[in-house]
Amino acid sequence: MGKLIMSNNWKISVSELLDIFREVLLAVIPWLEKAKIKWKEGEAYDDWDNIAEALYKNIVCSSLTGEVAFKYTIAKYNFNYDDYASIDFIEVRSKDNSEKKFAFVSFQSSFSPLDSVKVAELNKTDKVVGYTSLKFDSLGFFFVKNINGKKEFIDNIDVEL
Repeated sequence: MGKLIMSNNWKISVSELLDIFREVLLAVIPWLEKAKIKWKEGEAYDDWDNIAEALYKNIVCSSLTGEVAFKYTIAKYNFNYDDYASIDFIEVRSKDNSEKKFAFVSFQSSFSPLDSVKVAELNKTDKVVGYTSLKFDSLGFFFVKNINGKKEFIDNIDVEL
C-alpha cells in the first residue's frame, strides 16, 4: 500500500487560479442579485467593484505573492493602466492572437456571465496600446513578476497553507 503524505503546500497553475477566481465570482452573483447589487457592465457600481477586488486580492494576489497584505504590487482588478513596465501583472496568452501580448484587466460578460476577459494590449515595452475582450475558454494566464527591472514569467506556483 502507498503512503499518504500530507503537504502544507498547494500546487496550482496561474490559469487554474484565475479559473477559481472566476468561478467564485459566478457563484456569488445570484446572492448579489438577491441583495439588489448590480454586477453587469454598465450597471455595476462600487459594491460590485469592492466585492470583486476583495476576492481578487484574497484568492489571486495573496496566492501569487505568498502573503496576505493590505496592498499588492500586482495590477489591480478592473483598473486601466497606461503602462505595465514597472508593475507585476497577469499576462494573458491567446491561441488566436499568439503574436500579441495582453495583460489581464477583468472578467466580462459577452454571451453568458463572465465568459470573456477584458485585456490591455501591450507593445514591446509593456505600454498599453488598446483594450479588447477575449473569450475566456481559449486563454492561458501567467504571472509576470518584476524583479529589479527584469521580468520573471511564472506559470505554476506553490502556495504555502
